[in-house]
Amino acid sequence: MRAVIAIATVLLAALVSPLDAQTRAAQTPAALKVTHPVVSDSEDGPAFAQGAVFQPGDMLFFSFQVENYRMGLTGKVQLTGHIQAFDPAGTPIVPRDEELIGTTVSEEDKDWKPKLRLQIQLPSIAPPGNYTIRFEALDQQSHQTANGEVGFPVGGKGVEHAQALTIRNLGFYRAAEDAAPLKIAAYRPGDMLWVRFDIAGYRYGDQNSIDAGYDVAVLSPSGKQLFAEENAAVEKSQAYYPQPWVPATFNLSLDGKTTPGTYTLVITAHDAVGNQMAVERMEFKVE
Repeated sequence: MRAVIAIATVLLAALVSPLDAQTRAAQTPAALKVTHPVVSDSEDGPAFAQGAVFQPGDMLFFSFQVENYRMGLTGKVQLTGHIQAFDPAGTPIVPRDEELIGTTVSEEDKDWKPKLRLQIQLPSIAPPGNYTIRFEALDQQSHQTANGEVGFPVGGKGVEHAQALTIRNLGFYRAAEDAAPLKIAAYRPGDMLWVRFDIAGYRYGDQNSIDAGYDVAVLSPSGKQLFAEENAAVEKSQAYYPQPWVPATFNLSLDGKTTPGTYTLVITAHDAVGNQMAVERMEFKVE
């Protein structure tokens, strides 16, 4: 009699198990997914063209969709999205954005895919390279999270990082709009000479504040100081994104009676936050 009961129990278990498995599968929600990430140069526009490059200061638009979210008995949907963009070194360029979606969806719209968006302003001074957008969605009802990552290129000029205050890319130019510095810095009396350089390696204060500037001096062929201006320009600012370098441009007008010879331009950069100083010299000729 006991053997018959045992066999019956085994048969009953065999009959019930598949049904229980199907029930459990039906009760297990599909995994939350983030899909269709798009980086565009217009709101809800097409994905940025393959091979195209954003430039510092550009505005870009990002969006992604969410699938397999839980819908309550009344059609309630509760989602939280987070989006943040980072430069090539992994430094965030904008604060982490949070967007909430709380709505009720009808049975006819049950296949609706929520879209989360963020408008991102690239820093006006930013290193070139591959930037990254990290994004995630949290379903408040199923307590599932899904995340993703997408990259986009940024072009423009880069300035090499410096561990201490440094003057980089000092050059003379014929005109303000010239792209490349003069290979031979030679001018005539009465000319206007243009100078460009970058200051890097300064320290940051509270809220990424900077206080960097420079002095300008010109020495005669004999080494006598002919001209000097302290604090010719000073950059004092603060921002969420730490400005990686300070670009500098100025011009000097040569007197029409300037004696021909080799003169020396002296740039002295100073960093008030880090209490640093750096000096760079470059010669130019008056013919």
